[in-house]
Amino acid sequence: MNFEEFTTFISRSLESRFMLVEQDEYMNSIVSLASDNLKEIKAYRFYRDNPSIEQNKYLKTLLIAGINKLINLKEVLEWTALSKDILIDPETSDIYLFIFWHGETKPTLEECLRIEATEDFCRKFVLRPDENEVSFIERTFIYMQKNPIPLDLGVDPLLSTFSDLGNQYSWFDEAEQKKWRLAFNSNMNGNELFNLLMDYKTDIL
Repeated sequence: MNFEEFTTFISRSLESRFMLVEQDEYMNSIVSLASDNLKEIKAYRFYRDNPSIEQNKYLKTLLIAGINKLINLKEVLEWTALSKDILIDPETSDIYLFIFWHGETKPTLEECLRIEATEDFCRKFVLRPDENEVSFIERTFIYMQKNPIPLDLGVDPLLSTFSDLGNQYSWFDEAEQKKWRLAFNSNMNGNELFNLLMDYKTDIL
């Protein structure tokens, strides 16, 4: 799989869930901000297909970069930071980076996980060793979850999961479970929910 095949698959996957914007005031600027050393880049701007809902009117931004040496990672992150700087709120919280790593220098799984774990600038997803495009998409916001198998209506799966976690981790007590339950039942987006839950965890560690 090469970079063009990868971005084509991403584009088709985006189209299945979102409305892509062919061109807007930011597209050319975003691409022009990339270093000359970044030969394989792509930017997408898109929104949910129901613009009548207020939060769906704002555009999301996806940056894709193909790199083949470790030194290019820094330039990709610099490009991401510059791109985020020209966006307006709240669109700055809806920017994502996909990294397509190819060539002789490939990262280990541990390196991929380390890159993905950092929340600097945006949420990141790295194509992992021996991972195909389908399994990659299934880890991202693009993937649409299938309808779950009907559950016993007498059992709340969230409460059941929290109870199991509480048995494993002493810090996840009843008060902590209540905070997390309220967070999961809120209307927060993914980034807001992640930041809130991490704040909860930090408070008790």
